[in-house]
Amino acid sequence: MSQRNRFQQQHTLATNTDRHLLEWLLFMLVAFLSLREAWIIGEPNTYDFFWKSWDGLGYYQWLPSAFITGKFDWMFWCKKISDHSAISLYTLGVAVLELPFFLLSQWLTWMFDYPNTGFAPTNAICMMASTATYAGAGAVLSFKLARRYSTIPAALLAVIAIYAGSNLYYYSTSQPLMSHVYSYFLISLFCWCGLRIIDGPRRVHVFLFLVSGALMVLVRQLNIVVALFPLLMAWNSPSGIRGAWKNLIRHRGALVLGLVLGLIPWVLQSVYWHYITGDWYANGYSYVGESFEFGKMVPGMVLFSPRNGWFVYSPIFLIVMGTLLVQAWRGRRPARSILLIFALTVLIYSAWWCWWLGGAYGYRGMIDLYGLFAIPFAWFFRSVMRRSWALRIFTMVLLWAFVRLNFGMIEHWDYDVYCANGSWPALMDVVGKIADGQ
Repeated sequence: MSQRNRFQQQHTLATNTDRHLLEWLLFMLVAFLSLREAWIIGEPNTYDFFWKSWDGLGYYQWLPSAFITGKFDWMFWCKKISDHSAISLYTLGVAVLELPFFLLSQWLTWMFDYPNTGFAPTNAICMMASTATYAGAGAVLSFKLARRYSTIPAALLAVIAIYAGSNLYYYSTSQPLMSHVYSYFLISLFCWCGLRIIDGPRRVHVFLFLVSGALMVLVRQLNIVVALFPLLMAWNSPSGIRGAWKNLIRHRGALVLGLVLGLIPWVLQSVYWHYITGDWYANGYSYVGESFEFGKMVPGMVLFSPRNGWFVYSPIFLIVMGTLLVQAWRGRRPARSILLIFALTVLIYSAWWCWWLGGAYGYRGMIDLYGLFAIPFAWFFRSVMRRSWALRIFTMVLLWAFVRLNFGMIEHWDYDVYCANGSWPALMDVVGKIADGQ
């Protein structure tokens, strides 16, 4: 081996080591901050951690029902459909991801002699750790996506800014049982593995692509629109969709294993639906009169309403969307794919009867896509880092203001102001308090 080749190998090894170290540091930062804040919020009464999680309890209830009570006809957070049964509006996809942490919590429950109810302090703490772990893993995958199309510093800044300046932080800490952090992780993993399949994957990429895809759709069926991302990226690649398909089926063992394990949660979910309703597929929301009204779509309200409007409560994404629109106009990959997914998501959510998504902080439905939004945000940071120091300083001050506003809005969260009434005067009163340092 020549000295030059040896030097190149050593340089590549050092670069890979530095990259993995940075990813681990990012993971630990996000996971630690999420767990610490969740513990501060939930520690005074860990029992209420579950019962004040509202919909979050619906995602978690599968685990104590499966491993403790053994009863599925009337779980803890369901809607009555007969005198003897009630249906869960929430699928078991999140519970699959929570399972390792639940099993750990059960061992700790036995070890510390807590009542085996599934709602002991040990269960609560492990669920906090579960969400923190997936928030950290989602951040790393989001970083890998953004780094693919930008520089390392720009990608890192994008991921951290989204975490600190948006409602992702709120759902990583104040409402960790909700599904959004898990969807954020799954969609980021699905898109990353999809890109690797286009490149020429390893077995693990094929396996994780199929499993994450199955779970992300099970968690929320609307997430099926994300499947457009790898499809469109493959369409625009040199080898096309045919080449991506050949890469996918090249690892047949991983393909079969991924399909089988990805389908198992769907089969279990279907068995549950049949047991409760007699049908192999059931939409729980239809039993309570909740549905889409596609003749009454209000995308403008989803984005700009004082009632959980996305840009209103997470104005940091005005920068992201502005950058995305410019780059989509210029034809930069993968801007148009992300913009299409964003537009379809907003339109579909805007047709939901409760378009503001009930008791929430900001428009929580968009959190699932934040891994993809790190890509245009990294483009923005890369552009700023090439400009004058005056612009860099102004950008940092603006971002600090967005982060400060986000934390202040979380601190002053009020259901009546943010969700029920959603009036501009009441919301501006909250902003005024934040500006005054209250």
